Amino acid sequence: MVSPSKPANRRTPGTSSARKLLTTLLSFTAQEPTPTINEIAATVGVPVSTMYRYISLLRETGLVEPIGDGRFRLTDAVVGLNAAADAGRTSLLEAANAELTALRNAIDETVLIARRGGENAYCVAREESSHPVRLQFAVGQAMPLHSGSVARVLLANMPTRDRLAYLESRESEISKDRAALLTPIALDELRRAGWAQSYEEVDAGIWGCAAAIEVDGQVIAALGTAGPIHRLDERKRKVVIDAVRKSAKTISLAMQAGV
Repeated sequence: MVSPSKPANRRTPGTSSARKLLTTLLSFTAQEPTPTINEIAATVGVPVSTMYRYISLLRETGLVEPIGDGRFRLTDAVVGLNAAADAGRTSLLEAANAELTALRNAIDETVLIARRGGENAYCVAREESSHPVRLQFAVGQAMPLHSGSVARVLLANMPTRDRLAYLESRESEISKDRAALLTPIALDELRRAGWAQSYEEVDAGIWGCAAAIEVDGQVIAALGTAGPIHRLDERKRKVVIDAVRKSAKTISLAMQAGV
């Protein structure tokens, strides 16, 4: 079983200070919305004197403000970032919403849509079957790109150089029995086919399949499903694969039409 992934661990050289500044901003969470400078410095791993400079810059740019007692919070300017993120997802989710529900109803298995963000796959929508099973891939959760059919569809469609760099950085996480699925030849074949299936790559006893969602020849997301192997025999798996591929094409056409 593969654990949820942390965001990209392959680092861009020469950006240490910028990375720490961004980490400072990301240290404001729903669980810790009003930290002190000392608390943020400990989280980011920098001296308190350095954190004072980072907070000063974030205040200057209007992203952070003091609230007294040595504590700080994000300003309403950050709401605009959230709105921008939502706007970037809206067209996909609007185009996919009805089809996602229709696919779930047709195959009665949990279905989901995921997008790639850096070196991770993120579930952005999910519909549960009438007999749901426990799956790791929850909405908003980061998962590695090398495990599971949904993630592999996204991995296969990365630029070749980035794909190779990612696999090199995750080599220690890839088991020998999965390595054959991640060779350049295998991933190129997956990219041409536009779909993949998986057997117990993420969750024990679970089979899954996924197909690419494309706009103007570019893969922007993957549509997938997963369910227990014991209720998905070869005949049922074929039916599910055909349904997922058809739904992915329907969503792609809706996106292309600007729905």
